[in-house]
Amino acid sequence: MKKQPYQKELDAIRLLQERGDNIAHQHGVIRSDLDDIKNQLAALVAKNPIDKTELALEIEKQAKRPQTQISPLPQHSLSDIYREANTRFKGETTFGHILNEDDLLATSRRINQHVEAFNREYNLDGWDYAIGGSCGLIAAMIDLLCVKAPPKPTTKWTEKVDGIFNRWVQNAFNKALPPELSKLLSEKYKIGAPDTSVTSKLVDAYGKVINPVNHRLRSLAHDPILGVIFGVLDMLRGTCTVVHDGVIVSYPSTVPSPDGTIFELIGRMIGHLCSDVNAPSANGNRGMGLPAPFMGLLRMLEGIPIGDSNFGKQVEYMYVNGYDFRQFVVTSIPMMIMEILLRVFFIAKQMNVYGLPFCEAAMQTMPTKMHPRFRMILAMAYGTSSAVNAGKIYVTQNLLNLNYASWMGLVWNGFHAFRWALYERHVQLWDGITEQEIIRIEQLNLNMDDLIVRAESLPT
Repeated sequence: MKKQPYQKELDAIRLLQERGDNIAHQHGVIRSDLDDIKNQLAALVAKNPIDKTELALEIEKQAKRPQTQISPLPQHSLSDIYREANTRFKGETTFGHILNEDDLLATSRRINQHVEAFNREYNLDGWDYAIGGSCGLIAAMIDLLCVKAPPKPTTKWTEKVDGIFNRWVQNAFNKALPPELSKLLSEKYKIGAPDTSVTSKLVDAYGKVINPVNHRLRSLAHDPILGVIFGVLDMLRGTCTVVHDGVIVSYPSTVPSPDGTIFELIGRMIGHLCSDVNAPSANGNRGMGLPAPFMGLLRMLEGIPIGDSNFGKQVEYMYVNGYDFRQFVVTSIPMMIMEILLRVFFIAKQMNVYGLPFCEAAMQTMPTKMHPRFRMILAMAYGTSSAVNAGKIYVTQNLLNLNYASWMGLVWNGFHAFRWALYERHVQLWDGITEQEIIRIEQLNLNMDDLIVRAESLPT
């Protein structure tokens, strides 16, 4: 009968285990004989008393006598062990031949202890649920009280807008990027093809690809995060990359692009984005700045129907009605407050409940070292704030009340939380168990090496 590939390892372990049992049996016989000799000597000493001091000195002398002869133990190659095991065991070897009930019970106990320790470290407790839920509600309340829908693009550039945070952001942008500076940056950092604003200047373009109203949304070179990548590539290739009919397409443009090194083009692209973020229209109105991050890419989801419209059209509706990067910054303020509160409460809880030092607890909230427990709390908090925001949109029947930052945070942290719960958690658990067992095996190997050295020094 042909054996499975892993059978030779099991056969070899079974063979070595039988050899070990034989050695243990022989040692048991020797130990029994030694006990008999000790008992006979004790009886003899009792009948014929001797000087115990002389006996102790003689035993100590014999013990200190150097052992100069080393008798190496016979060595067996792994191939020889496999060959002998294959010859000896014709049937299939299972774990039942190797592990007895005590072994299985001890293994199960070690695994259960590791699982319990793992759950204590990574399972959410009552404090975690309270922190995530309460901070999410606080952020939602702040959003309800301090954030309003964005003003129309036709609103005058200096007109006071509604909403506490809206006014804060308006004043900050107007102070940092006044019209004079935006115009200066626009003239200095022209990017050519990526800034094409009419379909007629795109080669082989069909349909309504782009126009002056929506070109900053549709041209991926104007994305606040991806813009540098797409913008530089488009300047190098003389193209304009847009999302058209749910697909990313790069159209050659008749608008010439500036020359320069990669670093010069990156600097030019950054300067152009700065010129567009708060630039007023020719009539002195608020206008439409850069879109929110990844807003242009969301137009790829045109296949998702929403009533008589679709997801992509709803995204464009929001942008042309004033929902741009400035409004994204407005909606980010409640989320920033929420994340600060989450970290403060989580660090305090870890220090007081689990006795962690401040630095270790703080590191568990850092993006690159984030503890899975805190990631789950973040997803919970963003989920709570997004749920309340969904209610706000439903009650007001105004999509412009969407908190883009909250929903973006929910998607990002929710993805990582689901990945941890459905995959990474189990992988990390069993990786930890495997590592623990490997450490035990390594320690067993060290003990065996020590026994070999001691056995080779025994007198023959």
